[in-house]
Amino acid sequence: MWSHLDRGSSPIDWCEENYTFSPHIAEFINTVSNILFFVMPPFLMHLHRDYARHCGQGIHIIWVLLIVVGACSAYFHATLSLLGQLLDELAILWVVAACYWLWYPVSALPTAWKDHPGGRRKFSNFFIVFALVASFLGFIQPAVNAFCLM
Repeated sequence: MWSHLDRGSSPIDWCEENYTFSPHIAEFINTVSNILFFVMPPFLMHLHRDYARHCGQGIHIIWVLLIVVGACSAYFHATLSLLGQLLDELAILWVVAACYWLWYPVSALPTAWKDHPGGRRKFSNFFIVFALVASFLGFIQPAVNAFCLM
């Protein structure tokens, strides 16, 4: 069970050569490039504060989730561990689900939900449940992550 935490336990190894810049970081450039995920969201929170006041505070969920994507991606590229891969993919899945939850237009909803009172809320709840189930299944069978992100 603990083998998922081992360095290099992920079956995925990207285009960068491993451990060329540091003996402790597998993919140095991919790891360091995630700094933008820590720098940009706070800047964007400030930049979009009027939008958030006018349209809703939900956009801040996206900014926070992007910081989580950066942290998980940095961990994955630093270690190439299976756990890092799962966390990286799940963080991306949650950003996509949150975007659907927040911004999917009512006019494009399936007919059963579009014409039903509270249909938008049911559609949003569907994506939250989908993300929860996919997260759970992703830890049981890691291939589920790749399938969900297709």
